[in-house]
Amino acid sequence: MFETLAAAPPQSTGAVLAAAPMQSAATYAAAAAFPLLTWVALVVWVYLDARARGGDHPVRSTLTVAVFPPALVAYVVYRPERTAAPSDRERAALTVLLALLSAMMAGTAFSPPDVFAQPRNTFGAVLVTLPLFYLLVYREDPEGADADAAS
Repeated sequence: MFETLAAAPPQSTGAVLAAAPMQSAATYAAAAAFPLLTWVALVVWVYLDARARGGDHPVRSTLTVAVFPPALVAYVVYRPERTAAPSDRERAALTVLLALLSAMMAGTAFSPPDVFAQPRNTFGAVLVTLPLFYLLVYREDPEGADADAAS
């Protein structure tokens, strides 16, 4: 930006400075969208998982993880055994959650330290991680397929 200001005539610097806040606002909105979507996917997955496992209080577990996300570790360790097969909604929520978490890590690790580049690279990483985690989450269970074939 400084190169642009140095090369621009003095009367046109106002236009360059006026355009900068618009770009920043859009970038900040895009940068805020990924953690927000990840949080929503986390909350949805915990609720669906708690319901599928027949937990006593799925709403309480969900609210605890929603307010304090590190509580997810305690939820995963102490959750009851699964009583129902994973639903398509639960698998979709898990796919989106894993893809967004991986994309944010990849976007942060492989981007230059630039506010404008990280959301763009994170979005690009979502395009790669979403199909990858779709294949991982929705793949057939080889043990379940063998049990179905035997009966």
